[in-house]
Amino acid sequence: MDVLLEFIKTILEHHNPTDKLKELAELIGDVFQLMPSGKHMVGRDLGRMEPTASLQCRTVG
Repeated sequence: MDVLLEFIKTILEHHNPTDKLKELAELIGDVFQLMPSGKHMVGRDLGRMEPTASLQCRTVG
């Protein structure tokens, strides 16, 4: 917790905190590269999305 507070103080006391935050965001992006997740349905082929014939009969009647 002390490290986080010291980090925030350092940024706030910097002569240009906006540029410092942008620089740190780029460094964090380089260190922690996000990998595509296999748990989510992003980029997966979901097949046909139309209802089956039996379901179509239920919605009409």
